[in-house]
Amino acid sequence: RCRQVIDGEILTPDAIAKMAELLMFYYIPLKPKDLERWQDDPEGWMTDEESDFWNFDVRRCAEHLFTDLVSQERDRLAPELAKLVMQTDEGATNDSRSPIEQHFRREGRYAALGLCANDLYDHVDFCKWLGQHRVEESPMGVAKWRMAWLVGKWVVVKFPADQRPHAYTLLLELAQSDELLVVRIEALSSLMRCIDDWDFDPEQFAPFLKPAFECITNVLAKVDMPETRMRVVNFLSSIVQRMQREIVPYAESIICLIPPLWQSAAGENMYQTTILVLITKVIEALGAQSTSLQSFVAPLVRHSTDLTDPAHVYLIEDGIELWLILIRNATALDSSLMELLQLLPGLLQYSTETLRKVLKVVEGYVLIDAPGVFHNNGLAIVEALHALVSDTNLTVRATAAGYNTLNMIVQCVPFEAGGKAIIDSNVLWTAFTFIVEKKEAELALVHHAGFLSRIAVHYPQLFREFVLAQEATLASTFAKNWVDLFDDVGNVAQRRLFALGFAVAIATTNDGILEALPLMVPVWNEIMSDTGSSLVYFSDVDDDLPDDYGEVVVAENKRRQLLLNADPAHKFDIKHVLADSMNECERLNGADRFHAIVARVDAADFEDFKNQLS
Repeated sequence: RCRQVIDGEILTPDAIAKMAELLMFYYIPLKPKDLERWQDDPEGWMTDEESDFWNFDVRRCAEHLFTDLVSQERDRLAPELAKLVMQTDEGATNDSRSPIEQHFRREGRYAALGLCANDLYDHVDFCKWLGQHRVEESPMGVAKWRMAWLVGKWVVVKFPADQRPHAYTLLLELAQSDELLVVRIEALSSLMRCIDDWDFDPEQFAPFLKPAFECITNVLAKVDMPETRMRVVNFLSSIVQRMQREIVPYAESIICLIPPLWQSAAGENMYQTTILVLITKVIEALGAQSTSLQSFVAPLVRHSTDLTDPAHVYLIEDGIELWLILIRNATALDSSLMELLQLLPGLLQYSTETLRKVLKVVEGYVLIDAPGVFHNNGLAIVEALHALVSDTNLTVRATAAGYNTLNMIVQCVPFEAGGKAIIDSNVLWTAFTFIVEKKEAELALVHHAGFLSRIAVHYPQLFREFVLAQEATLASTFAKNWVDLFDDVGNVAQRRLFALGFAVAIATTNDGILEALPLMVPVWNEIMSDTGSSLVYFSDVDDDLPDDYGEVVVAENKRRQLLLNADPAHKFDIKHVLADSMNECERLNGADRFHAIVARVDAADFEDFKNQLS
């Protein structure tokens, strides 16, 4: 009943039309107090316009009421509103109203056109309207500000691709140094909406890149508030991200902006994060060319990720992201980046939220210069990784990520450089113990077993000495549990790695290991029958990193591919490895003892084994 009274007796068509007209021409237009604020505090006024506290301002409340009214009464109001806003300025002002009244009516029409862009989509050709309405001088640049504001509203609603250059030209003209600061900021904000739009075409925007950078640089030199600077820096980041390789000629100019920006951001943590994001985008765009920036960026990374610096609480995520992108695109490591290695052990134990990227940073270092990384920092890094993979409170995924990094270290670091760190850290014994005790689910244990298989293949002498030192009963339990885990491995390369590890293990005199030979032979038969001597490849390139960034091939993906190609799980012919291991086992144990060991193997399995080897 109440709804019927409201719709039928209060919100009549005539009342709705009068309400819309009153809002549009009286409450919504910018008032003299707004113009005074423009002159006294343009940045503060713009910040308030973007804030969510609209319910404390009459004009902004009126804007929300007007948009709700038009949205609810679209069929009734939209056609009439479209006719009104499509009038040319000459036709709309050819009456007896005073100049100030004419200004308020024009301002109201312009505001309505932007506020109701979604509702006027089918009724207004904005590009045609834009061509018919020139940018005029008005009190304190209101018309220019509103025109820039309008383009930003409509570009995400209805703006054909072939008309975009006209919008870029208009907005860059309004962002020139001779315009009011509030107009320039709004023009850049609208340009940012154009660039962030789904239909943005980088090639089409390329001719406007130079003037855009000039306008941004000039505005940055003029504004003072951190909030405004953040907006402009975010806009610059958007351009860099969308234009990719096109920004290379301007990269030096952008980098030159960083020191004064960082200095002005002292104590402003949110502002500093936007600067870190900007640098990250520039390095992504530069690719391998960013190597020359390492000494420049390293202090920023240290400030953001040093756990003894209070600022790390706010900056650590963006700092690690910057560090990661810098390492991924590096072709070499300078001394400033090598000095950052001392931060990694602490970061590996800092938080699970940043753990994945910190592990990627470690891997990035190892892929570039494994011996150099391990020269002074190897033991500390491996000890931190050991603490990670031995923590039973972590998820299986976190444990797997930790072992993935350890596996890469074993692959990249020669035994002479990395073997001592592996021994001294006790990680080998930890993985061995997990498999012997078998207290965790198989899904977790396969990662411990995979690491030991990797050690066996790459550091065979270390593995054999470690196994030989174990008591026979303990070694027997380990070997049987290790082989049992083979069935829980799904990846082809990992299954081959396990089989190669078993092959390395039998070249021993430890009875506990040799007791598992009957279990190993069927595994080898399966691997040989599945793949024979062929090399099986799979993609190990980082899933969250595109192969290309524009025209830039990410340097780290090349390094990962080379590592993959050299992986024994792909490269080694398992038949040759098995033949050599069996011969070594016979040599170590003597012919009589060797034949007694082999006699324990199922006859059919061993016959199949011999046939496949031959």
